Amino acid sequence: MAQAVLSDFETQVWSPAKSLVRLLVVVLGALSLSWAAAINGQAFVHPDTVGYTRGSDVAVSKLFGPRFTTEWARKQEGAKAAAVASPGHAASAEAQEVLGGRSIYYGVLAYLGALVGGFWLTVLVQGLAVALLVEIALRGLNLFSLTAYAGVIALLSLGTAAPFFTAFVMPDIWAGVAIGALATVFALSRRLNWPDLAVLGVMTVFAALAHSSVAPVIAAMLVGAGVLWLVMHGIVFDPRPGLAIGVLALVVAAAGGMAFSAMVKHTVGKPPVNPPFLTARVIADGTGVRYLHEHCAGKPFAVCQYASRFPMDVDHFLWGTTDKDGVFQTVSAEQRRALSDQDARFAASVADAYPVSQALASLRNAALQTVDIDLADFDYKPSLRAGFAQTLPAGAYAAQQQTRAFDEGWPIGALALLQAAVAIAALALIGVYAVRPMRGSAAVEPSAALTLAVLVLVGVLANGVECGALSTLYGRYQARVVWLLPLAAAFLTMTRARAGALRP
Repeated sequence: MAQAVLSDFETQVWSPAKSLVRLLVVVLGALSLSWAAAINGQAFVHPDTVGYTRGSDVAVSKLFGPRFTTEWARKQEGAKAAAVASPGHAASAEAQEVLGGRSIYYGVLAYLGALVGGFWLTVLVQGLAVALLVEIALRGLNLFSLTAYAGVIALLSLGTAAPFFTAFVMPDIWAGVAIGALATVFALSRRLNWPDLAVLGVMTVFAALAHSSVAPVIAAMLVGAGVLWLVMHGIVFDPRPGLAIGVLALVVAAAGGMAFSAMVKHTVGKPPVNPPFLTARVIADGTGVRYLHEHCAGKPFAVCQYASRFPMDVDHFLWGTTDKDGVFQTVSAEQRRALSDQDARFAASVADAYPVSQALASLRNAALQTVDIDLADFDYKPSLRAGFAQTLPAGAYAAQQQTRAFDEGWPIGALALLQAAVAIAALALIGVYAVRPMRGSAAVEPSAALTLAVLVLVGVLANGVECGALSTLYGRYQARVVWLLPLAAAFLTMTRARAGALRP
């Protein structure tokens, strides 16, 4: 009797009409997803956080004056020597050179967090994005109870690394948000109202602006959704809203990139210099080194003159600071721009010369990246702490010194194992549900949840393939999205349980 009353109470309170209650619960969900920042004592930062925050801070100060400037806009004593060496520094003052790859659009969110203080606003917004995504998807699946919402939030908070990425002043969490939001639109658009679709659309568009790696994942999901719709003969979902939002995100991301480039060119006279990730990748694969030894005489790329420094991995090529362990940061501004301008052409030439070798290397990298979900970034190693001492503003550095991460106090190994175990269990559940789908009228929500899960898998795989094939192998790149797997498995489990209970 008591259980029946509680269930009825939850259904009534958690109905779509109770928007104020829904908002309150979403905020509580966001706070639950921010526990890692609270225990750490501060948001987590990365060397690239400097570039994201400072770029927008400087832009705001130029537009509105010093009133809205934070300490991130002012170079600290000792930071000058590290400005070129740190991959997080957006600008090289010596040549009025602006380094690309640090989205000024995500930088606005980071800057607002710095302006309010301690990046707590940034953490809250990122937590709200995940919490709201969960709430919208649950309503689309006809799961209105507070218990369902609390259970999913508890799973994400305690069984995945989502709380660490919501607390990370980097755009990583937005890759997962984009995958989840777009999968929800495709699978559940017929069950959502236009404000829900608008919110999911805004999330997807912002994610595409936040980091350049998100757009290719969105493109892969558009293709995957199209194939799935054709295979299912259009019975389960309407692809049009998802296609519209996905294409809009790609267009806005492209326009945003061009606008930023034009702004930089207008300000400093030259467009930004993008790090040559593709060149670094093929050099690390060995195919680029082979090309330099066999073809430089006929096709003089800028990288040819540094052939004697190789072999070299991606990070050293891009961010090494001496002639023995780096290239991009050790050469003149003119050479950096040449390496950047020739990046895609050099990688294409290497792939054309050795298609099989490069394809095998890319497949190997993609496979390794897809299963690499290391969380080492959330414990600051000595080299990282030393870098922070030179690049972080004095106040921010002092605050970071008080954190658990600065003391290497997080049980990173255990957390990574937990995340891996939960992800594997989620994959197993999704696989079982896929080969044993429910039938009949009660299977409507489970079928929609399965569609959502399949599209999440497409996005997660696309993220691993892209990051592995085109950049360095880095556990953070896949860990930032793997929390979506238990989320999709939870949706499937709950919809099937509810459908089973409703059967006569």
